[in-house]
Amino acid sequence: MISSRRWLAPWFASVLMLAGCSSSSEEDALPPLPPGELVASSKERVQDPNVPAEDFAALVSGNTDFGVSLYQQIAKPGDNLFFSPFSVTQAFALLYPGARGTTETQMAQALHFSLPQDRLHPALNALDQKLRAQVATSPGEPGKAPSFRLVNAAWGQQGLQFEPAFLDVLAVNYGTGLRTVDFVNESASIRKGINDWVADQTANRIQNLLSEKAVTPNTRLLLANALYFKGSWSSPFNKDFTRSGDFHALEGGTQSVQMMRGEGNFGFLQGEGFDAISLPYVGNAFRMLVIVPEETRFAEIESRLSAQFLDGVRAGLQQRYFNLGFPRFEVKKEFPLEEAMQALGMVEAFTDKANLSGLTSQAALMITAAQHQAFVAVNEEGTEAAAATAISTGPASIPDSYTVDRPFIVLIENTETKSVLFLGRILKP
Repeated sequence: MISSRRWLAPWFASVLMLAGCSSSSEEDALPPLPPGELVASSKERVQDPNVPAEDFAALVSGNTDFGVSLYQQIAKPGDNLFFSPFSVTQAFALLYPGARGTTETQMAQALHFSLPQDRLHPALNALDQKLRAQVATSPGEPGKAPSFRLVNAAWGQQGLQFEPAFLDVLAVNYGTGLRTVDFVNESASIRKGINDWVADQTANRIQNLLSEKAVTPNTRLLLANALYFKGSWSSPFNKDFTRSGDFHALEGGTQSVQMMRGEGNFGFLQGEGFDAISLPYVGNAFRMLVIVPEETRFAEIESRLSAQFLDGVRAGLQQRYFNLGFPRFEVKKEFPLEEAMQALGMVEAFTDKANLSGLTSQAALMITAAQHQAFVAVNEEGTEAAAATAISTGPASIPDSYTVDRPFIVLIENTETKSVLFLGRILKP
């Protein structure tokens, strides 16, 4: 009998900095935000937004396709990859209310925002409420119920007046206001405070997200999102069963890995050129989805990734009881987003032609930097993952046993909404 309990703990945080040309559902108290006088809309957050089902589906599908597009831009030959498309979307969504003209059009294209702004932000709010409501539901099985935390924050330069409509969107849909700080004279201490805040939100897995170049005396607005999730496997692995095993590399040959073993009910699909396995967490509100391409077909399957492809995989999963071999792995990635986002069509926002006049009429703002950092570790105790994004502006029949012993694509997602929180690939555990 397998009795040890496994944990999943992903974290995300996103930060956007602009310069011249909170909701939560978690047992522990949130750490305080860096200091600053709060400037906020008088409006309260809408707790139960009335969003049509088609808008909700468009949001989730668009975010998945955005994640795949970004995946294709940032993946490097022969390297593991792990990031949070959900975090990146949240970060840019906080900036999006201020975009106008071509800047807005290009942001929508790059981020796969198919909904107009007056429908997009309520849909994002509804998704947050949906995720938190599911976590709050009793899992109905042994083991600790999942924890979920989503927090938004903003900091703006003292003396700069931000548009009421922008503050309204932050309050109504994201549950946050804006804290005024003195970037001009205190950029170094502000950067440290926000870095500490991100580290607190991500259990210290994301360190020093903002570099000295990211927050400067020219910074005028910084927007941040932090997301935390922790859950235990429904069918845990047993540390006593972990053994060395061979993992077959893309380029040929094998490497020795620590292969975990566990028994339980897993979703399984034998697709065209790949196998897929879903590993649920307690309560079944969240799961890990693993796609294992056949040998020599990894690049082909990777190129087929899309919201439609993943919907087909999910629809084909059939519950089976079997013994699963799954490798331990750990990945930490840090990369800039400017080049990738511009390649996806979001060009103007990074130039002095940016039209972000919906933020403030007192300064012309542009994005000066965008950074993402992510971490994941899978072992017998569970999965731990973290991600942070920073954007600166300035001026078949199932076998009895199955072993994942070759490169695979991995997602962590909400089961009901199909919202992809993490996305990546493991080529070398």
